[in-house]
Amino acid sequence: MEAPNLLENVNIPQKRKLPCCQVAFCTLIFVSIIISALVSVVFCSIHHKQALGPCWAHGSLKKPSTPNLKGVMSWEWNLEHCNGFVQKDDDEYLVIEQSGNYFIYAQINRKQHMEASFTLMMFKEPDVLLNKVVGPKQGDERGTVNFGRPFFLQKGDKLYCQGNLNLNYILEGNQTYWGLYKI
Repeated sequence: MEAPNLLENVNIPQKRKLPCCQVAFCTLIFVSIIISALVSVVFCSIHHKQALGPCWAHGSLKKPSTPNLKGVMSWEWNLEHCNGFVQKDDDEYLVIEQSGNYFIYAQINRKQHMEASFTLMMFKEPDVLLNKVVGPKQGDERGTVNFGRPFFLQKGDKLYCQGNLNLNYILEGNQTYWGLYKI
């Protein structure tokens, strides 16, 4: 006895062809996802400003330096990544454009013996003393005083550096300097 032939082309699985509409629809969805991802990446890279580095402003005493009427010294400024944070005003002042914490540092080098102590003072206008360091009048022919510390500064603060000494006693260029960087 033979088994009955029940499958007579009725229950045989057949290969189904996807209609063109389904293929086009799936392709459209895939391409849309890829394009939206690329648009997001391009938009973010164009409109997102990444800081290149911290704002750093450094001034070296100008050669020859002549203080203004208040005794404020002139500086050769180098400002890096400071747009919107700090700007120089003439050669004597730094103006804070964004409130925040800043680390301020300064150093002054004496090149010969003096009869009086030499002093380095950091101010913000109007004549608010931020820091003062005093160097010895006796001892080595050369002397150095320096400081560095953080300060909270407000937008619009105008900073400057003063000394109580004749600039003929001071080493210029990279031996005497002050500056700040944004913390």
